[in-house]
Amino acid sequence: MKQIINNILTHLGQVKLPAPSYFDSLETYTVKKVSDADTFDVVANDSDTEMTIRFVYIDTPETPKGWGDSQVEKMNRKNENPLYRSQFEWGEKGKDRLQELVEKSGNQVKVKVTGEEKRPGRSPRFFGEVYLLDGTFVQHILVQEGLARIYYDYISECPREIAIMLFLAEADAEINQRGIWQELQSEFIAPWLFRSLKSKQKYFLKDISKELKAGSITEAEFETKFKSKLKEQNDILSTVFADLKNGIITQPEFEDKCKEELNNLFA
Repeated sequence: MKQIINNILTHLGQVKLPAPSYFDSLETYTVKKVSDADTFDVVANDSDTEMTIRFVYIDTPETPKGWGDSQVEKMNRKNENPLYRSQFEWGEKGKDRLQELVEKSGNQVKVKVTGEEKRPGRSPRFFGEVYLLDGTFVQHILVQEGLARIYYDYISECPREIAIMLFLAEADAEINQRGIWQELQSEFIAPWLFRSLKSKQKYFLKDISKELKAGSITEAEFETKFKSKLKEQNDILSTVFADLKNGIITQPEFEDKCKEELNNLFA
């Protein structure tokens, strides 16, 4: 299948996704802050109201968040966990690339808002297709350069012609090992899997922190427990990746297996 796609891409060349028919009617926004490779804050040019836009159809590697996750991030860094190194490294590269694209467009973008997420205690977040002023579809560029993955849970909401180009862009990036695709999947997992894993680790650390505070374990034992879990985690990923590499399981099966095994590990 990859070879068929590669042949298609060879004949197509570096195709630039044309601007959609509704491009000229889209509202123009000024970008105020790039949070990561798939989220930024904007202000409509005819309004003072700031909005958070989450790029629809794609998901990008995470950047360090700190708030609520500082202990998880600290412990993973201390133990040199490759999953954190690679995720944050590509997250930062993706953020820098988005910043570069936005600046080349004069910090001006056009957005087609496709949905809204209500967040208790916080301002709502909007989902949208994001375009530079020259019509460049930002999601397509990020996927093509291996700085984003198609977010398969939501791709069904994508217009067919855009979805086709995103699928081709992702296949091209994988075949040519651009960006995240040059990493072993035993050391880099999809952002949605990474977020799930981070959440599991967070609750595991919370539980053993209670033991530490109660005096039932020492600081050294606390760190040993977490380090032991990390070793089990990395052994699981290496085993499942070997099955993927040897053709025993498919990519979707690889991700399902990772999720199942990691859920069991941190249960």
